Amino acid sequence: MRKIKTGILVFSLFVSITGCSIDVDITPVSEVDSLRLIPVDTIGVLLGDSTEMFGNIFDATFLPSGEFVVVDNLKKCVSVFDSRGQFVRYIGRPGSGPGEFQHAPTYVLWFPGSEFIAIRENVTGDWLTYSLTGEFIDKRDLVENMLKDVVFLDDSTAAFYTMGVKWNTLEVSYSVQIVDTDTAEPIADILFHERTMEESSDFIPGYVMLAGGNGNLYLSRVNSQHWSVEVYSREGELLKTLERTDVTQRVPVILPESEEETAVIPGIETFTVMTTGENGLSMRKTTNLPEDHPIISALAIDPEGRLWSRRGGFPGNIWDISDTEGNRIAVVDVALPDSVCQNLIVNSYGFIAIDNRSSDFHKVYIMELVD
Repeated sequence: MRKIKTGILVFSLFVSITGCSIDVDITPVSEVDSLRLIPVDTIGVLLGDSTEMFGNIFDATFLPSGEFVVVDNLKKCVSVFDSRGQFVRYIGRPGSGPGEFQHAPTYVLWFPGSEFIAIRENVTGDWLTYSLTGEFIDKRDLVENMLKDVVFLDDSTAAFYTMGVKWNTLEVSYSVQIVDTDTAEPIADILFHERTMEESSDFIPGYVMLAGGNGNLYLSRVNSQHWSVEVYSREGELLKTLERTDVTQRVPVILPESEEETAVIPGIETFTVMTTGENGLSMRKTTNLPEDHPIISALAIDPEGRLWSRRGGFPGNIWDISDTEGNRIAVVDVALPDSVCQNLIVNSYGFIAIDNRSSDFHKVYIMELVD
């Protein structure tokens, strides 16, 4: 669900993880609640009030105040709206001064347990921190590799999911590290997967889904054979593994043979390599796409501290709600157009969906959970 930036691999590590596994008794689907997540308001216009015009929405999130933040990396602005969708203020602005964006802003995240938010600047990879009212605090350099996802666990701890490349050897690595956001020092190594960049390489073991909540890190591996979520403490200790072995929502997808028709698979990161054809010219080819979706293609923690997991499979608009032990308690149908069904953002303070794939203009949907 996130985008990446170019970087260079600067470390090499191997991790051995041990912990307990919990097999969960599954409640039949007919006995769990059926809920719907519906849009109650929309922000975004093609022409009109400039505060409601978006160029390219990259990220959005709810704040503890009930306000929510929208990052537009084309307009180089970060907008704050109240819970009704009314524009409140901007955070930062284009420029080269303190607290200004010299490059496009991308991720926006709230430090749990604090009064700060962090906004990542593209190209440099710097994190600019602000108060919830928009006052600039400082700039931090936290990670050097290509950032694929990040979740903040508390006011000084975050889990970074990155991809690195050793350009001299063309080795590609995926890693998940828990990092101290005050010092940029690693606290724990959760995952490391490395392969040489070639057409036959298998990088799927490096693909994961992350969520942060209740002070813990939730991680699901794309190559899991069953529904499986690992729960780590902020220190990197594997607390437990939630598993369900009777989930059968995996939906087969037959990929086209030609590169031009390659399907975009929700929840799966594609991997592009450069190869040389018989004519001696370089060409780009996408490889390592699995024949079916992962069991879990997204994770989130909702305002009640419950675990949300999106079912793999097109169009990806069905989510399961589980308690902290993995027991399924509800199934949620997200009522959104197909163009935005993969961009639902769930956190401790609400639900937002962003449409950044429309052919006309980008929009933000304020969502509400109903029976």
